[in-house]
Amino acid sequence: MGRPTRAISWIKSAREAFDAFPDGAKEDAVEALAVIAEGGTPDIAKPLTGLGSGVWELAIKERGDAFRVVYALQLDDDIWVVHAFQEKSKGGPEKIEERDRDAPARDRPRGRMHQTAEGGPGMTDDDEFELVRGSGNIFADLGMPDADMRQLRAKLAAEIIKTLDAEHLSTRAAEKRTGTPAADFSRIRNAKLTGFTADRLMTILHRLDREVLVTVAPIGAGRERRQIVQD
Repeated sequence: MGRPTRAISWIKSAREAFDAFPDGAKEDAVEALAVIAEGGTPDIAKPLTGLGSGVWELAIKERGDAFRVVYALQLDDDIWVVHAFQEKSKGGPEKIEERDRDAPARDRPRGRMHQTAEGGPGMTDDDEFELVRGSGNIFADLGMPDADMRQLRAKLAAEIIKTLDAEHLSTRAAEKRTGTPAADFSRIRNAKLTGFTADRLMTILHRLDREVLVTVAPIGAGRERRQIVQD
C-alpha cells in the first residue's frame, strides 16, 4: 500500500526566499519536493552530511544560475524546508557547508532545524521565527493550478523512482525492460514531470510489473481525493 503523503512545511524565511525564485527554478523544486513527499528520492536531491543526519539539498540550475533548497526529513511527520537561496559562489555541497559553518548559529540551516525541533508545531508568532505548515499538497499550498492532478503525477513518479532504486535498474536497463526511452526515465528521476500524463506514468509502472489501483470517493474529513495502492 502506498505510504501517506508527508506535508511540505517551511520556516517562513525559507518560504519567502523560495517565493522569490524565478519561475523555472521554483517549478523544478516544487516537482521534486512533491516526489519527496511521496517517498521518492529524485536525482537532484543530495544529502548534506556536514549538517546532520536527515538533511538534504535540492540543487536547481536555471539559465546559468544555481538555486538551493535545504530540507530536513527527521524533525516530525512533515518534511521541513529550512533554507532556500541562490548560490552566489562556485563549488558544490562542500562550499555550502563551509559557508554555513562560518555563518552565525541562528542563520545556519542546522541551527534553524534545532530550533524547530525544540519549538515544535505549537510555536507562535512570538517565537524567533515563524512556521508555515503544509496541507499535504504542495501544489495547492503554493496556489498552483491543477494541484490534485499534479500531486497524482508526483505519486506515480515517486513509485517509478522507488521501483528503479529497489531493483537497481539504470535508465538504460529500464528502457530495455519496458520499451520506454531512457531519456523519459532520466526526466522522471530528476522530477521533471512536465509533459507526462498520469496515464503515461501508470503505463510505465505497469511495464515495470507494478499494479496501480485508483479509487475515487467523496471528499470528507481526513479523506484524499485520490488514493494510490501499490502491491
